[in-house]
Amino acid sequence: MKGQIRVVVERDGKVTLSTEGVNGPQCLNLTEFLERGLGDVVNRQKTRDFYKSIRLSQRNHINQQDLSR
Repeated sequence: MKGQIRVVVERDGKVTLSTEGVNGPQCLNLTEFLERGLGDVVNRQKTRDFYKSIRLSQRNHINQQDLSR
């Protein structure tokens, strides 16, 4: 899996993780080891890239169903 993780640690200790180069739920897999090590996730904001892969998967699934009829 290719991709990069950006880690920002603020002065108050708050840590923000973001990913680049991955779409869909793969970003969650990419950051899972850091989330486990850092503690509880307080907030998760899914970007447009997260939903991009899901829409493509749904579209492909619909097209495959149409072909099998």
